[in-house]
Amino acid sequence: MSAKKALDYFPDNEKMEALARLSGKIAHDFNNILGAIEGYATLAANDLKEDDPLKADMGEIRQAVAKAAGLTKQLLVFARRRALSKAACDISALLAGLPQKAAGPGREGIGITLDFNPGLPVIYADFSDIEQALLKLLDNAREAMTGGGTITVRAKTLRLARIEVKSPSPAEAGSEFVKISVADPGNGIPENILGKIFEPFFTTKKKSKDAGFGLPLVYGIVRHHNGWIEVKSEPGRGSEFSMFLPAATAG
Repeated sequence: MSAKKALDYFPDNEKMEALARLSGKIAHDFNNILGAIEGYATLAANDLKEDDPLKADMGEIRQAVAKAAGLTKQLLVFARRRALSKAACDISALLAGLPQKAAGPGREGIGITLDFNPGLPVIYADFSDIEQALLKLLDNAREAMTGGGTITVRAKTLRLARIEVKSPSPAEAGSEFVKISVADPGNGIPENILGKIFEPFFTTKKKSKDAGFGLPLVYGIVRHHNGWIEVKSEPGRGSEFSMFLPAATAG
């Protein structure tokens, strides 16, 4: 990526915080409605005989409720209104397991290269959430690489001045961070949509498997861990998403 043409993007946190509050309120209220639908559908199904055609209809209703509940769960992650199970997290071990976790059908022709030195500092985090965020970034990179290629995952330790820290709670974050970057040589992101990529439900794909929740989930997870995310992209020459997470030893 040439520095001259690359677009650097830092999410507008004030706007994103407003979206997070709205999303959390909607998800909470919607969950209550879904709970009522699920409850009545279950009661109705229990009163029906197995060969009653309505039994299958009740099953379809419950499946639809389950899908909607999945969406509200993702909204709650974005809004950071979900409890985390934080513990000391070995980033080196997490990164080492990524290629195997990310493998699967339809991903042939795209490789993953890891670039980090041993001895990365431990972070205090929900291991499964950080792993999910990285897998989402890898999926996003693959979708941008229509011609194949190699995704590079880099990690390093940074010590930042207080003015450089963009955490929701800078004083708690300290000065030492682990920067994890996912870079691809794909299509890049046009400047006119770069400012929308972290918004829930926004997608440029006609058939999006995550309903526009991939990058918002990443944003929510990183912010929930008192970190932040930055993007560098150049249309036609790829993108790089970088997560900054406070080290457990930060002070």
